[in-house]
Amino acid sequence: NVRYIMIGTAVEVFIFSIGMGYRIKIVEQARQSIENEMNKLRLTALRAQMNPHFIFNTLNSIQLYILEKDHISSHKYLTKFAKLMRLILDNSQVSSIPLKDELEALRLYLELESLRLSGKFEYYIEVENDKLLELRVPTLLIQPFVENSIWHGIMLKTKQEGWVKVHIAGVSNVLTCTIEDNGVGRK
Repeated sequence: NVRYIMIGTAVEVFIFSIGMGYRIKIVEQARQSIENEMNKLRLTALRAQMNPHFIFNTLNSIQLYILEKDHISSHKYLTKFAKLMRLILDNSQVSSIPLKDELEALRLYLELESLRLSGKFEYYIEVENDKLLELRVPTLLIQPFVENSIWHGIMLKTKQEGWVKVHIAGVSNVLTCTIEDNGVGRK
């Protein structure tokens, strides 16, 4: 009788072990699947954050400076572009960065766009309080909105020069970012 109980217990432990091994394998596969999906989303976010048209147009501008033998402008432009790409790639490895780093990347982006568009617009970045610069924000959170402001507002202007203003403020423990432009507007 005791022998049957021991054999029964051993069989139960064996079946339980197989079940737990199977369950661990399923959980590990699910974890791996989620990790793969997160990596795909990170890559998609990086692509969305830095518009391929911007990269292509920037490289074309550098090429034009080189063809025109404007070595100073091509060097200046290429240096800013390389610094921006390095910031984007470095920052894409983390989910959040200090606001000051986000604004540094935004300034580089705006400088390149302003140069590429031959000064068609001016830009202003205002931070209400220097303490806000240490707050952490998602990487390249602001740039896509500013890009839309330039591409769909400022670039469509025909007569006067444009401007883009980025204002950062802290209101009741909430970080606010307001982007204004004098572009063509929307109906």
